[in-house]
Amino acid sequence: MKSHLDGIVVEGERVGIFLLGMSEEVLLESLVQPYESEKRHGCTVYLTRYMSFFVDEQTKKVNQICMFKGFKGKILTQYGIGSDLLEVDPNPENWHVYWEASCYASLKYKGIIFGLKEDAIMNEIETNKSFPIGWICIAPPSKYERYEE
Repeated sequence: MKSHLDGIVVEGERVGIFLLGMSEEVLLESLVQPYESEKRHGCTVYLTRYMSFFVDEQTKKVNQICMFKGFKGKILTQYGIGSDLLEVDPNPENWHVYWEASCYASLKYKGIIFGLKEDAIMNEIETNKSFPIGWICIAPPSKYERYEE
């Protein structure tokens, strides 16, 4: 079976074999790595070493997938954990900073948000600074629209 760590990330759609909207049952059948689960407000989160899957409590479907350090998968076949935000989208004007959630979203790519590596400082996007990606989450684009100002 293909490794969980090298799946292609398609914003607002999937990470490798894991689809947004897949049932909790199918998700659990697909997980080959050891995992833990925890209840959070309105969902159950299944945690593996490099990924987490958020399953809506009512629909029992995956509505968010997050990837962390150690995940080797790529968005647009070349950008992933450790890349710079400006490699993904070089236009600083396309980036929106969500200060409360400590993440960034590009107007160019809906359904995906990026967090910085732990030692990076959040700033407005400027071309003369480094913005190393530390984590990536995908969800249906409408889920992230509530963060819009």
